[in-house]
Amino acid sequence: MIERGIAEYNKKNKMSVTQLTLLTSLSMMGAGIIMLPAKLASLGTISSLSWLLTATGATAIAYVFAQCGMLSRKSGGMGGFAEYAFGRTGSYLVNYTYGVSLVIGNMAIAMASVNYGLYAFNVTISPTALFIATLALLWLSTLLNFLSPAFTGHFTASVIWALLLPLLLLILIGPFWFSGEMYMGNWNPQDQSWWEVLPESFSMMLWAFLGLESACANAEAVDEPEKNVPKAVLFATLLTAFIYISTTSLIAGIVPNASIEASNAPFGVVYGELLGGTAGTAASCLLWVGCMGSLVTWQFTLGRVFKSSADVGFFPAVFSKVTSNNATVSGLVILTLLQSVFLIPAGFVETFSAYEALTELTVGITVFAFALCVCGSHAMGREEGISRGRMHTLRLAIVISLLCVVFTLCWLPNEAVKEGFLILLFGWIAFAFWSRSRA
Repeated sequence: MIERGIAEYNKKNKMSVTQLTLLTSLSMMGAGIIMLPAKLASLGTISSLSWLLTATGATAIAYVFAQCGMLSRKSGGMGGFAEYAFGRTGSYLVNYTYGVSLVIGNMAIAMASVNYGLYAFNVTISPTALFIATLALLWLSTLLNFLSPAFTGHFTASVIWALLLPLLLLILIGPFWFSGEMYMGNWNPQDQSWWEVLPESFSMMLWAFLGLESACANAEAVDEPEKNVPKAVLFATLLTAFIYISTTSLIAGIVPNASIEASNAPFGVVYGELLGGTAGTAASCLLWVGCMGSLVTWQFTLGRVFKSSADVGFFPAVFSKVTSNNATVSGLVILTLLQSVFLIPAGFVETFSAYEALTELTVGITVFAFALCVCGSHAMGREEGISRGRMHTLRLAIVISLLCVVFTLCWLPNEAVKEGFLILLFGWIAFAFWSRSRA
């Protein structure tokens, strides 16, 4: 009777598969979708061809993670996937690099959220006030995660509709305003070949898909993870790919590139063109709420990743501590303090430039973690004895995923690659002096 009561209590404080799917979708679509049109507009709609490669790569990675979610028998979150091929060292490197990427990427999402909110309410503030507002939003997102995983799941299920409604409405009504002439006029303003545009667009598009792995990163916070994690990964990735490709293609046929590129809130410009200024403001407000909701889910994921890493001895034990409601309060406070310090230099740089630099660095670090997990999935499949046909499919997905990783690293700016290498080197040194001793 007592064991049954404990099981019911634990289930009450965990997410359902629907909540995890929505959390994963919101993680991907938050800051990715609201800032993506401005980046693509600067390159022209010729960059839309890059979706073919990015969506294929993201779907392949999602399939690999879905298989890992079903097969893995090792602890340590995503690091457990890499452990099959690289042992404890690989597990640590995945958890370390992915954890650091969340610390950095969440700062970028906070900056994008604040800028979108300023546009929505037509407010102009000083750089200092912008910095303070970004810090306040980071801490608010952390405070909302002090309750329980179940609360975060309910919150996500509510907030994601603020993000989905403007996007789905655009997909429904946008074709009535779509102009083929406008689309072709926006095609190639810089007179570049696709191969010249591809490197510039690929990393930003892949950034927009980051979050597909968050279902795996939050596996311990969901009920029946072996069944629910794979469903959440694939459903969320396919839904997100459909919305990204549909909305960015429609925007290119409705509004000139110059108008989108010059705005901090591209969807507000689009709705202003379609239905007037009030509609533009309303759409921006909804997307702003959705973007802030995305930050809440990412801070939640940040706390869980550090907890699962601390549970297996990679990070200090303080990150393992949870409240009676299974919330990672102590770890999140420490991590948000770090984010607050790291955000100070970004306060002295033009907003979009800082956002772009942070996202490029995040992508570079994350794809390294992806590569280790993807390689681990092959050893995992063999060790767990999956069928020959399933193994062939997994191998194909692994090849596509690794090509996506290689292309991303080759096309990232040199600065992002250099900074990513230094972060990796620091983590390797820390492993030698901290995690090895704890093992």
